[in-house]
Amino acid sequence: MRLLKSKSDQELIQMYVGGQESGLEALLNRYKSKIYTSIYMKVKDEYLAEDIFQETFIKIINTLKSGKYNEEGKFLPWAI
Repeated sequence: MRLLKSKSDQELIQMYVGGQESGLEALLNRYKSKIYTSIYMKVKDEYLAEDIFQETFIKIINTLKSGKYNEEGKFLPWAI
């Protein structure tokens, strides 16, 4: 996992799309607290924030797998 920390978001996305689940795992570990905090600050409810967080990552997974992710921007602002 240490080697994955040095990889860019784009490299991790390419790994995941190419079939390496570790790419998504590294992205999740890198951004889960920022994404969750952003959601929680909007909804102010822990359980609702957890539900939205899970739905967010399902949508991220589906978008990445379908090849619809736009590489023009950064991953975190896109995910939030």
